[in-house]
Amino acid sequence: MGQVFLVEHPRLPRQDALKLLDAGVSRNDDFKTRFQREADLLAQLSHPNIVTLHDRGEFDNRLWITMEYVDGTDAAELIKAGGALDPTLALELITGAGAALDYAWRKQRITHRDVKPANILLGVDGGDLEAVKLADFGIAKAAGEATSLTSTGITVGTMQYISPEAIEGEDLDNRADVYSLGCTAFHLLTGQSPYSGKSITGLMNAHLTQQPPTMSEVAPQLPTELDAVFAKVLAKAPGDRYQSCAEFGDALRDALGDQLGDSRAIVVPAVPKREIAPDAVTELRATEPDSDATHLRAASVESVSKSRTVPILAAIVVVLAVAATVLGVYVSRSGGDEAPAAVTSSTSVVAAPTVTVSVTQSTIATTTAPVVTTEPITTTPLRVVPTTAPAPAVPSEVAGATCSPGIQQDSADGTMYCSGLDGVWISKTASRRTPVRIGTACSNPGAQAPALGTNGEGTAICKIGPTGAYIWE
Repeated sequence: MGQVFLVEHPRLPRQDALKLLDAGVSRNDDFKTRFQREADLLAQLSHPNIVTLHDRGEFDNRLWITMEYVDGTDAAELIKAGGALDPTLALELITGAGAALDYAWRKQRITHRDVKPANILLGVDGGDLEAVKLADFGIAKAAGEATSLTSTGITVGTMQYISPEAIEGEDLDNRADVYSLGCTAFHLLTGQSPYSGKSITGLMNAHLTQQPPTMSEVAPQLPTELDAVFAKVLAKAPGDRYQSCAEFGDALRDALGDQLGDSRAIVVPAVPKREIAPDAVTELRATEPDSDATHLRAASVESVSKSRTVPILAAIVVVLAVAATVLGVYVSRSGGDEAPAAVTSSTSVVAAPTVTVSVTQSTIATTTAPVVTTEPITTTPLRVVPTTAPAPAVPSEVAGATCSPGIQQDSADGTMYCSGLDGVWISKTASRRTPVRIGTACSNPGAQAPALGTNGEGTAICKIGPTGAYIWE
């Protein structure tokens, strides 16, 4: 569904990852609206296990986002290189990704919908594990709401980890991600996914009707206590599963027991870097904009991938293009899920060729991207029109009216909050809410609701509980 590039910020000494979505999905108005809204919600997430989203925009009818660049590898590459992971490393990856999923659901009611080894990134420094990050957070949700399961955005790789309720098109909650995390954990610990198949149809049928293999059959060296853990996390009905990723992680840790080592001494196995041919890197050059108006003159270079042109934002100039042509592939690793056309069969580690760029000084909102060629040529200057639409007028603060999550929090009189899930004003008063049970999870601090078991006389308030999560009290 897009391409991913390693880019250098025009003003800060920082490298980012730039994802440029394909024109086909970008032209879908419903997809565009949901994508932009989802990006706005994700920008509010700040968690050590979530890849940070920096910015979003649109160029030439193609949507783009910039994200934090993680220097290391991903869990899929580790499995590909060496099979099943050490239980201590596997648990560290699962609990890190699980913490990210639980946080996003608690904070903004966001589900990932594409949890898999390729989206669990490892920041590595000299073999030491520095960070665990979950990538493509929420982007899969925006894509999934605008496309069907049989669209080009869904691959066999994704279907190996998808929940039964997602296949059936039901409304999803965090337990769908719990299921996908369970499939991912199975793969990390055994070297194979719980369900395998050569077609999307076969995998869908397996998730819906087949029981997963037991861990003791696939990996007899692991504790038999894992059989019960995976039978529960991979249950077909959401209500029969663990109700949070943290709950699953705790059960996994208890079952692994003596197999676990010191998490502070985790060493990440070396993953061979793909050798990139010298002509697999392009050189980009952008000139300074005119002083009296925002213009762009762009040099062009022919792409090495079968003469395919690769447009890039001039405000975020590409340093190194990394092959990534499907949603979910992230440039945190030296290679990727698929090798570029110019990649050789060698696996020796080589230094990347030097890439020279000069950066435009205009801002992201008012900069058009250069086109990529092999020979610099001068093009006709183009006047750039800002792609950011004017901010809509603030709607009336009445229940059910639309609002802007992240910009508007509470109404002026304090009786309503702006729902990050629905994008509408919702009353905090108890009379408008369904009765709730004391001690259960909630998501909007200050909200009130009738408390169950009090004959309608008691009122529950959403507050931060002892564990730091919001609960009804």
